[in-house]
Amino acid sequence: MLKRFKSSSVRDAAATRTRKSPSLVSQYAICAALSLSGSLFAQQLPTSTDLASAHISPTLYFSSPAAEAATRADLHNQVAPTIKAMAIAPTTALPTALDNTEALIAALQTHAAYIKIQTLEDTQDQSAKTARDQIDTDQTVLESAIDARLRQLPASAIPSLGKYALLAQHAQRDAAHTLSPQAEQYRGAVVPPAEQSLADAYDLLDSNLPNPKGLSSPDTATRKAAIDERNAAYNAAAPEAATLLAELIELENRDAAAQGYNNAADRKYHSLGFDDAQVATILAAVKREAPAYQNYQRVLAEHAAAVLNVPSVHPAELDLAAGRAAPITLDDARSMILSALQPLGPDYTHRFAELLDPANGRLDLSGGPHRKNAGTSIAAYTAPTALYYSGYNGSLRDVSKIAHEGGHAIHREMMNASGIPIYQRSGPNYLFEGFAIFNELLLLDHAARTAPTPQTRQVALEQLLSKISLELFVSAEETTFERDLYTQAAGKSLLDRPTIDGIYRASIAPYEYWPIDDVGQSRDWMRKSLLFEDPLYLVNYLYASVVAVALYDKSHTDPDFAAKYAALLHRGFDAEPQALLSTLGIHLDDPNLIQPAAHLLEQKTAELQRLFSQKP
Repeated sequence: MLKRFKSSSVRDAAATRTRKSPSLVSQYAICAALSLSGSLFAQQLPTSTDLASAHISPTLYFSSPAAEAATRADLHNQVAPTIKAMAIAPTTALPTALDNTEALIAALQTHAAYIKIQTLEDTQDQSAKTARDQIDTDQTVLESAIDARLRQLPASAIPSLGKYALLAQHAQRDAAHTLSPQAEQYRGAVVPPAEQSLADAYDLLDSNLPNPKGLSSPDTATRKAAIDERNAAYNAAAPEAATLLAELIELENRDAAAQGYNNAADRKYHSLGFDDAQVATILAAVKREAPAYQNYQRVLAEHAAAVLNVPSVHPAELDLAAGRAAPITLDDARSMILSALQPLGPDYTHRFAELLDPANGRLDLSGGPHRKNAGTSIAAYTAPTALYYSGYNGSLRDVSKIAHEGGHAIHREMMNASGIPIYQRSGPNYLFEGFAIFNELLLLDHAARTAPTPQTRQVALEQLLSKISLELFVSAEETTFERDLYTQAAGKSLLDRPTIDGIYRASIAPYEYWPIDDVGQSRDWMRKSLLFEDPLYLVNYLYASVVAVALYDKSHTDPDFAAKYAALLHRGFDAEPQALLSTLGIHLDDPNLIQPAAHLLEQKTAELQRLFSQKP
């Protein structure tokens, strides 16, 4: 189904995926973050001058903080009169009233973009957090009022709404799950702050957990001691983390029940246009391909054991066996991205080049004094889009994430350029994520194909395989885990740590090569920060990975792909996701849709294994 107006709320759902340590693959992603020899492009570190020049201009959206605050206060005062005018507007005048409401939402989103930058650059800025919550509430109340007014229309009047007809159809279809504007206003004042409070408590807990230096020691005994030290700290913190997660699940389930859903997972799947049975079907399809993932894990484990000259390795030791590389300068990263994205056409790459030019004031790679460790696009409907990525260090992983988050920004820019209704610039997050992950696949594949030596090709393949397996198979583990958390908790007492641990182990067991005692610890689910920071978002990555690999395949087989893809991005979400994807020949109900992703993983794993077997 179509979502409402906000393609990017102040708490952007499309932020970089900070899951930290999802069993095996993220351990390998850590080492692969150092992958791809910088000798392909340069041999020096990114300079401080490069990074200092990459900063979002403070005047990109408003001339001064005072001007932003004054305009925001004026917009807030317009919310109630705008809702009243829309509520009493006769049908003939309703399109004009909706235009006015849309303009107010668009103006609020520019403030959301500005405030988002402030909270990213300074996580201790409480005034910005307060402003963020107010903007979010104002947007939510306006959207709820639009729904309420559209639900009052007789079906015969919907065609007269013109560009808003589709919005009216969805408002009436979803009427059973909507609240009154007054109830929505109360919910907006209570639920988001409670969610944020739990997320903040998790961030504080997580920031105090250790990462011993001994984990990277060449000495086996030292490494084992460091692993034990880290695990003991996480074990001590696990009861508190379990309590936070249980409270969040209870909050989300109660909130969903108030809207007429069985539980929060049911609500999330409905918002994406799926139901629980469809999610179960795609999970079963991924599980059938689990041997490809297990073989990939086996190849990594055997290679690591050989490199370290030990009989077997712990998952935490995999990073010691991966390739190392010199960092990639910002200029060379820009060149790499633009070269890799050539299959998307000249207009797309031109827009990307403008985004990545520090002179345009739309790129931030360093953040502020208390910056958020994140990567995200900055979305506005009537102003430039921007890109924030903290702490660029020249790794291939950083370059890949810039291609990902920049993809979100360019997608939004293309929708803005089309001038489509604001509600059509928002759609299921799995499509947003699928388009962005597709960028990463193109980038990493380009890095592997253009690598001048077997060594540089090896490290690029490591990163590509890490991406594919993370997005598809680890996403299936996580989707299963989160789905079972919310469905098993619905209507029952709060979950406790042993119950959460048991659900986690059952969720990952069908996929893992490693003994469950190694990868089924509390620590592994504790480090999946999206569980706390964006509840039930993880299912988006499962569907997004399927979409991304399908797009990757089409980009190599359809000679008209660039034109079709550009048209798809420009049109936004003016139809159901299935209809949009069908323009590229992609069908999510295809029972064989998972197979190309599994085949790609198998093919690239075999290539990596051949490189592993070659003598240095």
